[in-house]
Amino acid sequence: MLKGMYSKLPRSIKIKNERFIINTDFRIFINFEEEMTQGIDTKKAVNNALQSFYPAFYLIIQKGLINEAVDKFIWFYKCGKNDEVSKNGKGKAKKESFRYSYDDLYIWGTYKQLGYDLTKDYIHWWEFRSIWLTIPDNFEFSKIKGYRAYDGKDKDILELKDHYKLPPNKKEIQDQIRRNEIYEALK
Repeated sequence: MLKGMYSKLPRSIKIKNERFIINTDFRIFINFEEEMTQGIDTKKAVNNALQSFYPAFYLIIQKGLINEAVDKFIWFYKCGKNDEVSKNGKGKAKKESFRYSYDDLYIWGTYKQLGYDLTKDYIHWWEFRSIWLTIPDNFEFSKIKGYRAYDGKDKDILELKDHYKLPPNKKEIQDQIRRNEIYEALK
């Protein structure tokens, strides 16, 4: 029987026989992804996400349950799936085709067209992800993500890819500054 698809979405997590209420709002996970991809200190990004996700975060630490709490957070982030969410079938990291902070107007407009107001509505993370994965191909945001991910040789699509390319993120800028400093030092 397909239990998961017909079950209520989780709003609490069991850690060592104790149930903890969780904050399931999609905004927590968007912030988490943004911090992880923008070069924010990983430890700080995880700590911020855990504090937002678990209202009883300090109680969890006090009880020595942090390792299992992190595992449960990851499970929840992956929408209860055990597969890798950030890899394609070849085990290679996917090329970045969107950035929440950069594409916010397209994302907001997409969800608005689907009947959700991201500025007002509470949306459970799993529901947000399921909608995200099924955004129709004819929506502008889907087209833009497709242009950015394109690896072919079609000149027209390559022009669109260049037009819609993402600006460098903080980490890429820091890496470029470091390369320039090394280059200048070696001159």
